Amino acid sequence: MNSVNSSTKTKQNGSYKRYKASDAEPGLHPGSSYRVRRTLDWFGRAYGSLFYKTEVHGLHNVPKDGTVLVLVKHQRNDDIPLGLSKALYKIRWSIWAVMKDSMASPIFFDFFLKCGGIPLNRLEPRKSKKDLLFARKVLYNGNMLVIFPEQTTVPYKMGRGRPGAFRFIVGKPESPLPVLCLGLEYEPRGFLRRTKLTVRIGELKYLHPKQDPEEFLHDCMHEIARLTNLTYPFELKKGSEADEEESDSKVKKSLYENTNS
Repeated sequence: MNSVNSSTKTKQNGSYKRYKASDAEPGLHPGSSYRVRRTLDWFGRAYGSLFYKTEVHGLHNVPKDGTVLVLVKHQRNDDIPLGLSKALYKIRWSIWAVMKDSMASPIFFDFFLKCGGIPLNRLEPRKSKKDLLFARKVLYNGNMLVIFPEQTTVPYKMGRGRPGAFRFIVGKPESPLPVLCLGLEYEPRGFLRRTKLTVRIGELKYLHPKQDPEEFLHDCMHEIARLTNLTYPFELKKGSEADEEESDSKVKKSLYENTNS
């Protein structure tokens, strides 16, 4: 595995922000701190044990090293600490996740950046070009990168897979790109009873160099739905049609959030 520089700069909201952790490890995100990731792991295990009864299936499908892109169902904010501590961290530590840019806000004191988060402006992805390029570099440098293809939480049903960030990050792979699909099924069990969480990890798939990334993502969304015990109701939309719908959806979401803020 090639090492990544000990620090990098990425453009956020018109200004540069340096990601740097004193205990960053060779080959890992320069802002990723071993101590902070251990803290997240501890929190996820403690919090998960208190409020969830968790089952994990398919952990043997997770490669112990090398480049892997993970596509995950996004049900709630708990997905991140639970999915890592109860599943992926049991196999490997070289894990990053594309996260919404608000989690890089100064009020979080860079905690999520130091966990390996790479921020994405979901309303205007073009403003996150440097971050997406960095995410591609991290992925192809022999690490695991997690993406929530719905790009927002959609509890108890499937949202449409948004191809923009996925298409940009995978680029044009020179060799088959290993991809894992992961489902998270939550089953509330009543007052004072822990919610049942079932994590299902699918078999390794490969995005081949000549394969259409949007068609591949569409197939993956069906698998994510199956792993989450849901159905994926959307038809494949490609190119400008998909981009137009994605842009319209984000504008509506922005207007809704501004109206209710």
